[in-house]
Amino acid sequence: MKKILITLLCGVLLLSGCTADSGTRTPVTQDSPSQITLNTPNAGSEASETTAPATEPDTLSEAPETEPLAPQFPQIEALRYDIEPSDFSELYECENALFGAGAEASDALGDSSSGLTVRVFGGSVIIPIEPPTSQHYDITLRASADLEVSGRIQINGEPRGGFTLSGTSEFETVIFKNIYIPGGEAQIAFSDISDTAELDCVLVENSASDLSADAEDIGSLITPDADPNAAALYEYLKSIYGRAVLSGQQVSQGSDAEIEQVYALTGKYPAIRFGELMDYSAGVDSGDIELAISWAENGGIVGYSWYWAVGGTCYKDRTSFDPEKAVTALDIAAMEPDALNLRLNDGEITAETATLVAGIDLCAAELKKLADRGIPVLFRPLPEASGGQFWWSASKESYLWLYKLIFERMNIYHGLKNLIWVWNGQDPEWYPGDGLADIISLDIYYPQNYPDASPSGINQLLAARDISTQKPIAVSESSQPPQPDAVSRDRAYFLYASVWNGEYAPDGGHATQSSWIHFYNSSDVITRDKIEYNR
Repeated sequence: MKKILITLLCGVLLLSGCTADSGTRTPVTQDSPSQITLNTPNAGSEASETTAPATEPDTLSEAPETEPLAPQFPQIEALRYDIEPSDFSELYECENALFGAGAEASDALGDSSSGLTVRVFGGSVIIPIEPPTSQHYDITLRASADLEVSGRIQINGEPRGGFTLSGTSEFETVIFKNIYIPGGEAQIAFSDISDTAELDCVLVENSASDLSADAEDIGSLITPDADPNAAALYEYLKSIYGRAVLSGQQVSQGSDAEIEQVYALTGKYPAIRFGELMDYSAGVDSGDIELAISWAENGGIVGYSWYWAVGGTCYKDRTSFDPEKAVTALDIAAMEPDALNLRLNDGEITAETATLVAGIDLCAAELKKLADRGIPVLFRPLPEASGGQFWWSASKESYLWLYKLIFERMNIYHGLKNLIWVWNGQDPEWYPGDGLADIISLDIYYPQNYPDASPSGINQLLAARDISTQKPIAVSESSQPPQPDAVSRDRAYFLYASVWNGEYAPDGGHATQSSWIHFYNSSDVITRDKIEYNR
């Protein structure tokens, strides 16, 4: 959920890309898919008793409602990039690079590769290279610093990410993975270095990642006897995966404010409206389900996150609730409330167990309102599995037990067949398995003014692909929309990309207005008006 930005680990860059490195705009549809090693971010918000905004009925006219006026933009064809995989490996000594004021050649203090380094103290080092073909490369910088030092890397003058040296006075390596560089003459620059650093050498190699691979053999929905509308939606999602990105927007509980911001700025509505079940699981009617029904009736896809508030909060450090006390070997998924109460009174289950089942039942009752109308739901319970911020992250064992309990109770006891299950987490060890997930999703938060002109998220996508090659990969939360040209360049076609609510919506300033407009009007992005599936 919010506020906590992604932690950039020293050395690995968030491959993304920028602008138009020798890309050309052609109206072509193709497969596609960038680094920092990162910890997936955010935090949850506490339950709020938010209700849907009241509206006064128009008693003077029965004219049909019309969408508010919004700017209209022509479709922007996504850039297409020439990619010619070839073997390449070249070591460049930094003392042979180009540098001016703020940098000087220096005798190395330690085991440098050549006995010399470049001491940088506010300047920049530019390394001319001649990559044989246009493709993605891995770039390894070897450097040292006595204090923690940050800087950024640029390719042909365009920012491609940040890095940090730990300040141990020992040489260390910083790896930037999957950086697209056009063939021919190019330049790698290290600049904006915050304090004195010794740059030793740079290794440039062709990327070892397979950026052309997509999910393999995606099967049917995991829900037995799935609702036909849910099955049809999933088939549609599979058909577009690897070719385009569905746009998504998280809304505040009981509100459409964020998607109206998107429409007012871009002239388009997102394909997916993501609501939140937090208040419902606390017994508070936020009015959000009614808004979701209206959204579906207007052709949109419905999604729901469930940041589960127990005792008024979902944060682990703000509640004494212990999910490990709820774990039981009893098969309780299909038990009636009376049977559960008997076992509670007999001491066979704990109060924590009863609390969790009651919360599941409250949410199921709301989701049933959508099921009764044949509305499928992209359902993301217990987000950010191993992040450590929320009470369900207490232990892997209790998390996996609870996730399975939610799945089984909603299927067996409540008969909800309209859910498409979205697992959202960081650690593969917390993945419940292909039998309990239809989609794998990530949260990607960039700090404001992140030194990369247009991130694509390719390295996060590749990391998620290591969890399973049988499931599509999506972005459930982000601080900004990805940039379509970078997505095309890096083949980072997530199934969908959803921006978080509140300060991350268009009015919040985390991304430029032009980037929002570009995303929503790109030929590679599906908005509500472009959704096509039989329902």
